[in-house]
Amino acid sequence: MEHSLRTPSWIDAPLAHVLLLTLLALPYFVNLGVSSLWDANEAFYAETPREMMVTGDYLAPRFNFEPRVQKPPLTYWVVLLSYRVFGVGEFAVRFPGALAALGILLFCYGAARSAFGPRAGLAAAAIAATTARIFILARRLPIDILLLFFLTGALFFILRALRRDGMGPWIPVYLFLGLAFMTKGPVALVIPAAALGGWWILARRRPWARIYPLLGSVIIAAVVLPWYLAVWQAHGWDYIAPFFLSDNLGRFATETLGPSRSVFYYIPVFLSNFFPWSLLLAAALVSWRRLHREAPAGSSPAWLLLCWACVVFLLFSLSKNKQEYYIAPMYPACAILIAGALVRKPRLRPGATWAYGAAAVLMLGLSLALPSVFTAFMPALPPLLRYGPTVLFAAGALAVGVCTVRRRRGLRFVALALSLWSVYLLGAAAYIPALEALRPVKGFCRTIARQWRPDLGDSAGFYRASLPSMVFYLQRPIFQETDPEGMLGRFRSPGRVFCILSRADYEYFLGRGADLHIIDQGPLFSLRFGSLLQKGKFPGRELILVSNRSWSTIASLEGDVRI
Repeated sequence: MEHSLRTPSWIDAPLAHVLLLTLLALPYFVNLGVSSLWDANEAFYAETPREMMVTGDYLAPRFNFEPRVQKPPLTYWVVLLSYRVFGVGEFAVRFPGALAALGILLFCYGAARSAFGPRAGLAAAAIAATTARIFILARRLPIDILLLFFLTGALFFILRALRRDGMGPWIPVYLFLGLAFMTKGPVALVIPAAALGGWWILARRRPWARIYPLLGSVIIAAVVLPWYLAVWQAHGWDYIAPFFLSDNLGRFATETLGPSRSVFYYIPVFLSNFFPWSLLLAAALVSWRRLHREAPAGSSPAWLLLCWACVVFLLFSLSKNKQEYYIAPMYPACAILIAGALVRKPRLRPGATWAYGAAAVLMLGLSLALPSVFTAFMPALPPLLRYGPTVLFAAGALAVGVCTVRRRRGLRFVALALSLWSVYLLGAAAYIPALEALRPVKGFCRTIARQWRPDLGDSAGFYRASLPSMVFYLQRPIFQETDPEGMLGRFRSPGRVFCILSRADYEYFLGRGADLHIIDQGPLFSLRFGSLLQKGKFPGRELILVSNRSWSTIASLEGDVRI
């Protein structure tokens, strides 16, 4: 095969592949336990398995010691197993996600290698490893990185099974789909079924028997049904009905569970979350334009990969409820597609030249903007960290430009991937620890725990926020108040109340006559830039811990509870 991805010959050695894959995965394992839990989603998947350990009930998930039936239990069980090995803590919550990310890289490598060659395997793994959304999911959202792992594994085994005869190769496909269902529900079956259906329509054939649907039904049922039957027997249909009706059909058909977003919402999401590879994807698709003339649609894995990516994008674009991470299952398929195009004989030019050029220009612009962003949101950041990404992005942009001018097409891909990898490694090693100064909830909970007195009727919680990590750090139920009259009633109750709220809400309750005392306060950082600016959510980007008792009274009654 003639490679358009021209790289040094030593890169084809098996040991080099092992070393490079290890390095690609490195940022995913750095500093897993140094930062507190991310509110809101990560806290749910940290606290629910902890409550399973406390109650001894591993069947029915709970959060805040109340039933939580929105998701199947596999993610909770995986984190629970990690707790058994490492102990309860942030590292144990995130380690399974890092392993899942490693698995995703290996599946992308294996799929691209078997379909397009060894260098395509490395390219696919590099693209997946430097995809921003995959990196974020692995660091803060156990359920979605596990879903992505199982779906990517299913895609790998589907591509493998379609090249072989017999039912044996389909067994791992259905096993992974069953585990994906136990992670997040029916969407795990909809995506591959629709992708295969679309591919067969393009291929103009209906080889349904080749996928052994009866075998698949038996395997998936064997994985999924035991838990559902056990929960149904213990708690009845009313317990699990919300999972199917509200959290699945409800999310797809209504906007009640999220903000209203346009059908075009995922276009900018894809371009940014998959940057800069989203720019190369367009060039890759152009390079495959002759595929239909070169070979029937059913004979190339590229068509199935394209169907998979399109199904994910269209499915969630039609959904009424939209979140950035919903389209994550399309990124591994896109990574494999791009990698395959990079090593095909019809090279990625001139489209690739424009794509690399646009990526270099945007990276250069990003490098110039980042110092101002850090100054605005993290003014205490040391100069080395403030300008570190600027240097890395600028160096990457310059290297891509030089390689393009000198016609070193393989090296410009390496330069682009290396600059992104360096930024992720720097972020994991330096920025994540630095962000703790802007994440006060764990410290607030330590303060509350030191003063906790159950005999005084103490209660703790938050008002008009989303801070479920309080349950994990306090290890007791909390209140979650959104009604101002309800919160005012709590402040006026005879028991001691500890509450985390925004400064604007604190001033509002002072104006209503509440006797409140500030115990602690701190700035807030959110992974969602929009939430930093959204009025009414965290005005002033500052959180305050208050109580309806003075600090001197609280300190004189200090309890013995510690975190």
